[in-house]
Amino acid sequence: MPAIESFEKNEALEYYTPSKGSNLSTSNQHHKFGKQSLKWEWTQPGSFTTKNLRALTLEESPLKYGDHFPASPTLSFSIYNEFAQKEKIKIATKTNSNEEIFFEIELSFTGWRTIWVPYYEMKGAAPNKEEELQIIDFSISTKAAKGALYFDDIVFSQYQDDRHSYPDRVVPFIKSDKEPGSDHWMPLMTNMDFINSIEPTKITSTQKQDLKTIEKKLDNAIGTYKKRKVDLEKIKTSFEKLRLSDNGKTILGPPMNFKQEQIYFDAKQQGPFQSNEINDLGKIIKNIGQSFSSASANEKKELEKMFLMATNYYLDQGWQEGASGGTRHHIGYNVRELAEGFFMMRKTLEEADLLNKVGGSLHWLFNLGMVLDDETKFHVNLDYLNTQAYYHLLLIFLVDESNKQAVVLNAYSNYIGITLGQQNQEWGFKIDGTSWHHNGHYPAYGMGAFRNVPRIIQTLSGTNFRISEKGHANFKNAFLTTREYSQKYDYGFGNAGRHPLDGNDIKSLKTPYLQMAYSGNPEGTEKIDREVASAYLRLWGKSDALSRDTFAKLNNIKEENLDGYKSLPYAATAIHRRNDWAAIIKGYSKYVWASEIYVGSNRYGRYPANGTIQLLNEKGEARSGFKQNGWDWNRYPGATIIYLPFSDLEPNTPLLMYRSSETFAGSLEQNGNGVFGMILNESKGSNADGNEVNVGFPGKLKAKKSIFSFGEKLICIGTNISSVDSKNPTQTNLFQTALNKTNNPTYAQKGGSISKSSYEKECGNFVIDPYGNGYYILSNSKAINARKEQNSYHNKYSIKTGKMDPKGKGQKETKGKFASAWIDHGISPSNASYQYVIYPFMKKEEFKKFGKKAKKDKSYNILQANANAHIVHDKPTNTSAFVIFNASEPIQRGILTKVSQPAIIMSKKQSSNSYEVSIVQPDLNFEAVKSNRYINNSRPVSLKITFKGNWTIKNNHDIEKITNENGNTCVEMIFQHGFKSTLHLETE
Repeated sequence: MPAIESFEKNEALEYYTPSKGSNLSTSNQHHKFGKQSLKWEWTQPGSFTTKNLRALTLEESPLKYGDHFPASPTLSFSIYNEFAQKEKIKIATKTNSNEEIFFEIELSFTGWRTIWVPYYEMKGAAPNKEEELQIIDFSISTKAAKGALYFDDIVFSQYQDDRHSYPDRVVPFIKSDKEPGSDHWMPLMTNMDFINSIEPTKITSTQKQDLKTIEKKLDNAIGTYKKRKVDLEKIKTSFEKLRLSDNGKTILGPPMNFKQEQIYFDAKQQGPFQSNEINDLGKIIKNIGQSFSSASANEKKELEKMFLMATNYYLDQGWQEGASGGTRHHIGYNVRELAEGFFMMRKTLEEADLLNKVGGSLHWLFNLGMVLDDETKFHVNLDYLNTQAYYHLLLIFLVDESNKQAVVLNAYSNYIGITLGQQNQEWGFKIDGTSWHHNGHYPAYGMGAFRNVPRIIQTLSGTNFRISEKGHANFKNAFLTTREYSQKYDYGFGNAGRHPLDGNDIKSLKTPYLQMAYSGNPEGTEKIDREVASAYLRLWGKSDALSRDTFAKLNNIKEENLDGYKSLPYAATAIHRRNDWAAIIKGYSKYVWASEIYVGSNRYGRYPANGTIQLLNEKGEARSGFKQNGWDWNRYPGATIIYLPFSDLEPNTPLLMYRSSETFAGSLEQNGNGVFGMILNESKGSNADGNEVNVGFPGKLKAKKSIFSFGEKLICIGTNISSVDSKNPTQTNLFQTALNKTNNPTYAQKGGSISKSSYEKECGNFVIDPYGNGYYILSNSKAINARKEQNSYHNKYSIKTGKMDPKGKGQKETKGKFASAWIDHGISPSNASYQYVIYPFMKKEEFKKFGKKAKKDKSYNILQANANAHIVHDKPTNTSAFVIFNASEPIQRGILTKVSQPAIIMSKKQSSNSYEVSIVQPDLNFEAVKSNRYINNSRPVSLKITFKGNWTIKNNHDIEKITNENGNTCVEMIFQHGFKSTLHLETE
């Protein structure tokens, strides 16, 4: 018995029984897969039935994520209606206990509709979610007096991801128990209703002119009227690949379904797999649109014929307003070129009386009506900003009434301004400039928004539809933060999410930086944003003479200097810069996840945030020694780890975004220097996404880690290092760098200059990696230096499942030559520690003298390194820096005596009677919604800090109370967002 029926053989009709007045036949007038479909004609109320079917098991069903997400038996089929009517048909099945499960649909549509209906959403003897189902027959009936319908590709029952079947005008009852859109990213009927219920109002002459200005900017941006050579034959060749034909009634062609891989396919039933992809159609329509204005009169006729044929095919296939096609989740990635092409050809659509039909289709598909909803429901989302926001702007003009355009455009500008300005949402752009998606700072998702939003802001700038100052300013902050966590263009492995060592960079933001510069400042008082222009000059000014002249010569804008220290509390990240190099420091906490280990990506990514230090020169990640081929996923530099076989390093769960139970992870800046601290704890935590809630690693690795960044050195301290792993060693990595073609040597106290291809020995008190970074070990620690060819696995290959994500291009195993060094803490340490200093990117002439120079470096003192605190004094700046883990013990260092909560503090002595004290209480203090979910916004935390002596403290808005007693000064303060507060202490 077939699990799917496609009616390619007339013999299939033998298994279908029509009622009196009904006639069944196969037809080639309309079809999806194959060459024909089932045609049902009736002249009186009737039905047809079949028992020739079987249900697919969970194992047989094509579930992309296996059984990771809930999946339930689902009916799927396609139906074609030539003439709309207000009648209904009933679709029903019976179980092996002869109980009926059914639903009804109204025939108020024309063209194809593809429908996915989970059985648990039906009426009658509907099963529970995920419950196994056995069905014995399938029937369709109607009370309508007459009619004709076509059916194709009936999958009687397959398990389908419960998130993806979605309601539309034909099956509005699906997910009726949920808030629309609460579980996935799909077209919503409520949003379309907003569009259809607009009451256009009279618009002013200024608004009319602004609409024309914006429309012209959009045409210029996407090249509607750009002169180009028309290659008609090439367009014809692409068009012919669609395999379309006009049978006089409609445009026939292969099915253009979406997410077809989620539907069971059987070539024996359906013939060879032939279909058209929506993104391929979009490319053809866009190509026609780009060529149209440059074409001759005869060429225009041919282009127009192809365009209208493709458009009618698109609509006939069911890509109409109100149709979900079963599912169209994450559709924005696939229809961007389609939107641009239809925008370019809007005049042709209007002449063919198709503008409002196509406009309605895209308004539905892109959820344009969301901008007209209640403002309290506006929530920023990077997916939207990446895949839909700019195209919303284009689609506003796919309607033939300018007053309606004005209403929607005004709402759109308001929506964009509000959402860009939001800092306290679950996701979006946080107050520190981080870009949150998947419950964490995720630059890879932010890049799409950063490529698209600047052209929106620039398009609307200078008109009455410009976005709000608040939205512009907050987006600008996040946009500029991209160049602060990148070096020069690469943002490195620590914040790479599920894409480690996979080309994570901001190179694609060159044009968006210019667009932001030419959008003017957020206040709208200047035509060029000087801060953005200054950043552009540093990033791309050397290769862009025109912009260099415009910014530097004509507007006296200088190239920025980013040397200093940047703290990103919502990412548990700090960046220390000097002389064209950067150290990117990364941790994690109860609120900030360590990495995203995904179903098919970053399978070995446990350690990239274990207090890592990635040293990057101006040439970026690959040229600083960070390459995936051969990369040992245990050896992230700076990380304290348990060195595991890759089979143990890969988690058993398909999806893991680990957060610990520790709230202490953060950093503090003062006068261009800074301090980072974290409590590393792998024993118990939560998963930021996925089904697994409470998670932990069996080795129960723990450590207290700090990094003090002063000038051109980083002082690294680790204490209280422990694990219960009795097989694998606990280690702290110094570096792992790829050996380049010149095969630069490694230098060590023991061994000298080392160029051997295979080498592993103790290095003594210091080692210099092949890129000139010097590591001087202060503690009595066993440090190992190695050079070898390493065998590894691609991050997209899973040892446990044997599966390879297609994006890995089949490269399961990798190899490469690397130099590395680490401090060995042994098996199951209980209280291990380390102290070392990094001197980044030294010159070659410094190498031979490095050991003596580092030993004689008296510019700093480590004053304390134990379970209570790590304290370092920097002599050149006369600054004492404190990472205080245990607030119950007094400090008694300098003027600081006690704190009420763990904190990070930098105290600079300015004179005998004045200090500048910078403080942060790094607990982000998110509110818990449930065991592994938070409202991702910091709440205030308090801190009481006590100074020795009677001090006068200048006004500071974070101070709640100051008291002087027993010769001490006690200051009670409030902190939020992991931001610092600075006190100025003076005494007579």
